Amino acid sequence: MLWRGLLFAFNFAGGAMMNEHYPNYDKDYQAFHDNRFWDGWARWDSGWYMRIAERGYYIEGRQSNVAFFPLFPYAAKAVGKVVGSHWAGGLVVSNLSLLFSLFFLLGIARRYLDPDGSRRFLIYLLIFPSSFFFSAYYTEGLFLLTTSASFYFYLSEKFLLCGVFGSLAAMTRSTGVALFVAYLIGYLWKKRFSIAQMSPAFLWILLIPCGVGVFMWILWKDVGDPLAFMKYQSAWGRGFVFPLTTYINAFREINWSFPLDPPYFPNMHNLLNLISSVFFLILPFFLFGKCDAALPVYSLLLVLIPLSSGSMLSMVRFEVVAFPTFLVLARMGENRSVDRFLVSLFAIFLGLYSILFAKWFWAG
Repeated sequence: MLWRGLLFAFNFAGGAMMNEHYPNYDKDYQAFHDNRFWDGWARWDSGWYMRIAERGYYIEGRQSNVAFFPLFPYAAKAVGKVVGSHWAGGLVVSNLSLLFSLFFLLGIARRYLDPDGSRRFLIYLLIFPSSFFFSAYYTEGLFLLTTSASFYFYLSEKFLLCGVFGSLAAMTRSTGVALFVAYLIGYLWKKRFSIAQMSPAFLWILLIPCGVGVFMWILWKDVGDPLAFMKYQSAWGRGFVFPLTTYINAFREINWSFPLDPPYFPNMHNLLNLISSVFFLILPFFLFGKCDAALPVYSLLLVLIPLSSGSMLSMVRFEVVAFPTFLVLARMGENRSVDRFLVSLFAIFLGLYSILFAKWFWAG
């Protein structure tokens, strides 16, 4: 809580030193009209979740809120009835989700790391450059809670609770279904791919894709098309390609002179997304043989799925919820020089990204 409070204070102080990038944005979009301390945590995609919380799902124009999953905006709306608004409710949901997820993450880390390694695991996750999204009006905090809880119960072989939290994850983000694939591969791997050795209780993981089914039912009820969430992804330039194609295209699109003209502002973001995603595809392989195979498989899927959409956009944000990769970083951090390097690098970019986000610059 102290760390999050310091991050909020840093965000406010830094943001007060520069003007808004979009000074004429729609005032209806502004989350907290009279409180700049809180307002900087609702930007960009927060507007789509706002529309769901206030109006439900609807199709209007080329882009639509049907592309965004329902659990976070519904939870924000429900909590908002208690705290005064869905904006405040969303921040409560995100920050409490982050807090509770730390207990599950610590339980997972202690299975594979010593106390110092477990501490580094949490620190690296909390200071990763895009970790400010855990506290924003976004899905990251809730997704981290549902996925870490699901994994905690999977590793404890409490498959009913694993499936329940997994289904909630699948209602939070489309990549929640990666849990189902990861568990299936991990469990079969552990049972030497012998179906006869599988426990019938493992079938509770079938609840996970049911979360997507609930979303499809909501869309059928609201807009008459249960597959609308898939059809409208193309409005954000996403389709289906081989992941390597995404890398090649992203590399070609980078303007290496990094001009300051507005059309080129994504250059540095594209470069950082490209570099970080390479590491997040390599590092999980160091977990195979050292922990349950579901953990590295899950991390790999969280990177491969968005890469398969043909866009490198927001990769740093997608990576922050790939928590198994931070187990590898925690082991690497046993070297004091590596630990200092990671803490310094992550902290610098966390500060930069959080201020950019608050001032309406693109930051994932």
